[in-house]
Amino acid sequence: MNQATSMFLIWIALSTVIVWSLPRLWQPWIVTMITVGFLGWFSPVSLALLLGLGVACFVTTGKQTQNRWAFAANVAVLILALVWFRVGSSLQPDDPIFTLVPLGFSYYALRLLHYLFDRWNGILSPAEPRAFFSYLFFLPTLLAGPINRFQEHDRNLRRRRWDTQNLSHGLERILYGYAKIVILGNYLVTLKLQHLIQELGDASPATAAYLDCCRYGLNLYFQFAGYSDIAIGFALLLGFRIAENFDFPFLAQNINDFWRRWHISLSAWCRDYVYIPVVSWTRNPRLGVLLSMLVLGLWHELSWRYLLWGVYHGAGIAVWQHWQTWKERFTFAPGRAARLWMATLSWAATMHFVLFSFALTKEPDLSSALQVYETLFFGWR
Repeated sequence: MNQATSMFLIWIALSTVIVWSLPRLWQPWIVTMITVGFLGWFSPVSLALLLGLGVACFVTTGKQTQNRWAFAANVAVLILALVWFRVGSSLQPDDPIFTLVPLGFSYYALRLLHYLFDRWNGILSPAEPRAFFSYLFFLPTLLAGPINRFQEHDRNLRRRRWDTQNLSHGLERILYGYAKIVILGNYLVTLKLQHLIQELGDASPATAAYLDCCRYGLNLYFQFAGYSDIAIGFALLLGFRIAENFDFPFLAQNINDFWRRWHISLSAWCRDYVYIPVVSWTRNPRLGVLLSMLVLGLWHELSWRYLLWGVYHGAGIAVWQHWQTWKERFTFAPGRAARLWMATLSWAATMHFVLFSFALTKEPDLSSALQVYETLFFGWR
């Protein structure tokens, strides 16, 4: 079940009407029950898993003083469950237990880990049941993010009110989301550009391979950004404001800036819960970057290709960080024209660095990805 379906539109409409038709005191629980009903309808096994993990976390972390064993057990169970289903869905994709259970689990697990880490570090006080469960079982962000934070959700829960501007803006964002998915992603990129690539395949293999990387990256962006727009719009209809997940990433002028613009909520999660702790312990920013990108890559898929993809981007950011330190040794004040050329070259280098990484993730296995690289660099005629 994804957000780009007529059935999900029905859930959006019914959810909005039901939530605002009932007394304000009931609304947080109604938000939770709508998601529970959605999971129960489409994937009861998913509901049982997510509800069990959520209740266990709430019960064991509800006291003012944290128990280190309860914290460690919750974190271990979440990580092991995430690994189990990632491995299972890769090795046994036709097994119902692996295809049914992970509905929304990838995002749910990161939200729950965020809550656990912030409770352990004393950033969060014990949550009220209605705030905690409406946060975890928040339908707009359950399936494809963004990975919203508990603090933001709780603040929205206390401040939300009926607002016709929110309603208008929410409907507009949902429309934008469907336009990105259906028109830009499915029609222009997947259908039209794919047809052009197939025609070029025999005449110019390298050009076709290059354009196929472009096709994959653009389609990924339009699909994912579209899902994020729908989530943001749906949340606005319910009176919640959630953070943006994309900020024109293909305009970035360096790889660090790209990851501040692409899948912002996941990048921020890795920064706060992987990069900062690793740098605090080791005083090694490059190790922090590398481990952050490894976690980010393996979160998508436990495979060699995503492992290499994480190393690829981690190494790219580490090189960029080293360059920032190294260039401070020089005093150079370029003119306006030189700055424009430097910005253009920096943008082109960043986009091609990202573009070539798609060869790793768009192919079904590592050997196929290596064939794409061979064609890209040695297949010109």
